[in-house]
Amino acid sequence: MSVSDHDLALMRRDWAVVAAVPTETARIFYAHLFRLDPSTKPLFQSDMAVQGRKLVETLGFIVDSLDDLDSIVPIARDLAIRHVAYGVTADQYQPVGAALIRTLKDLVGPNFSKEAEAAWAGVYTTLANEMVTAAHPESRP
Repeated sequence: MSVSDHDLALMRRDWAVVAAVPTETARIFYAHLFRLDPSTKPLFQSDMAVQGRKLVETLGFIVDSLDDLDSIVPIARDLAIRHVAYGVTADQYQPVGAALIRTLKDLVGPNFSKEAEAAWAGVYTTLANEMVTAAHPESRP
């Protein structure tokens, strides 16, 4: 999958806002995730501050790699396979995506356009589908 230059610019603009407040980003994301899918909360037994830093670092890596999204697909697949051991199910990918979009809306505010939302959702869906296929082949989207 390739990301258009326009979508790339929108996503990087949004990310600059979100990355400037990493602790808030993580706090808002996990609040949304646990509200959307309470079954995910027990998956996070470690220090949430550390988990939040990992989340923001991973999202930053993805945003930095948007101009060559295909290059991170193998990394995403490996990550998904590792997450099976933590108890992550195929059904939990959808609320993660929804929590991400809601977090972006909260932090970017009125500058988070429908175009930007579609771009973020498209990239997330692409990566999530690859991850589900790798980790849960019986649940292919």
